Amino acid sequence: MALTPRSQDYSQWYLDVAKAADLFEYSPTPGCITFLPKSVAIWDRIRSTMQMKLELLGVQNLYLPMLIPMSFFEREKEHVEGFAPELAVVTVGGGKVLEDPLAIRPTSELLFCDFFKNRLQSYRDLPLLYNQWVSVLRWEKRTRPFLRTAEFHWQEGHTLHETREDAQNFALSIHYNVYIETIREFMAIDGIAGKKSSSEKFAGADTTYTFEPMMSNGWALQICTSHLLGQGFMEGFGVNFQNRDGGISHPYYTSWGLSTRSIGGIISSHSDDKGLIIPPRISEYMAMILPVYGKDNKEVVNAYARSLAEEMVGGTTEVPVQGEYFRAIIGPRGKVLLDLRDARLGEKINDFELSGYPVRIECGERDLQSGKCVVASRISGEKVVIERSELTATVDHMHTQGQGMLFEASSKRLRENTVACETLEDVGRAIEDGKFALYEWDGDPQMEIDIKERFKATTRCIPFEGQFTDDLLKLKNPENVRVVIARSF
Repeated sequence: MALTPRSQDYSQWYLDVAKAADLFEYSPTPGCITFLPKSVAIWDRIRSTMQMKLELLGVQNLYLPMLIPMSFFEREKEHVEGFAPELAVVTVGGGKVLEDPLAIRPTSELLFCDFFKNRLQSYRDLPLLYNQWVSVLRWEKRTRPFLRTAEFHWQEGHTLHETREDAQNFALSIHYNVYIETIREFMAIDGIAGKKSSSEKFAGADTTYTFEPMMSNGWALQICTSHLLGQGFMEGFGVNFQNRDGGISHPYYTSWGLSTRSIGGIISSHSDDKGLIIPPRISEYMAMILPVYGKDNKEVVNAYARSLAEEMVGGTTEVPVQGEYFRAIIGPRGKVLLDLRDARLGEKINDFELSGYPVRIECGERDLQSGKCVVASRISGEKVVIERSELTATVDHMHTQGQGMLFEASSKRLRENTVACETLEDVGRAIEDGKFALYEWDGDPQMEIDIKERFKATTRCIPFEGQFTDDLLKLKNPENVRVVIARSF
């Protein structure tokens, strides 16, 4: 499949890469896609990484219903106003009109509030730390696979705490120790951490924390959020507990989520005109082996390819992946994909590059006889001929090197294309050039209205201190704040 060059049409390039890599299919359901096994495998790797981190914080998994009584939305006015345009509502069930229509879950704060009433009596019950891995539905007007679909998959965490300080610390712990660590160390994506402005924060939140990476076109992607919701939801649903003094108090509430739009972030951040690039730490396959056939030697070359794969993964289990010609060898150290098609090596290499897997291994009868093979990195482009005994170490090296290169490229793009701006005219020029604009802001909400109307941009975050943004823009008035302004997906 020929890919549209990224420089020619970014949107079409993105779609071409995702489609050629076999990540999704369009669905007859409006605004939705079918997540194919490859994208599910990426999500599973992200999910398992975060799950381990959540368990270390004492977070437990559960599942609440996907249908929420519409009457619940009346108890939290700001929340319902924020989500009303995106709600899909069930009005008929079992052939009968429902007295209380049911909204398909856009997020689960309201159900969790009702659930918490039955779980909380005393300060001794706190904190309550829960998470669920579910899909949600938000009726989007404009969709793009992974980045913005009506139905998407995510985890949503919901916790209650005795004090505001406890809640804020936990929300920030999730943000840094679960989200940002996973995004940087596994997805190899860098970004700016901060909080949302009042107009951009989550509906009903006191504070929304965000992490804003720069995609390869200079646009921002809100890849995760963590919210300090305070006590508003608790008051609306009558959630309270006996405090240490014997009185009655409302707990402090947090919620937080990271979704399958992170797959879109991986596509947009790392891929090139050759196709998808998957960071090695979240790649389903360690490598793809491409046997090279001569006359009447297919069986012996395939046997050599299988032996290389078995050596790498430490196992011999072979399973079909796609049709007759793609097989996986699975062992305790991972998985390797075999491309057993009787096709030219150039065709196999092209398909490997579209696939995004981090390393390819080429082997033919000459390699079998000499005990060698060819190993090439999708990320660095390095290609070496090695002894068979060096294979595992070489692949490990290419993984480590490639992972680092992807993160360094993401970080460099972010730092080199975030520019300090003194005026809104400077902001406009930066945005048109595909950059993040860093601007000193006095908090006047009119500015946010102006940049939306003039530049089709939004404030992305007010950066936390201790990042490169501190030195990039020195505040003239200590009462003002730095704010990142950009176009976004």
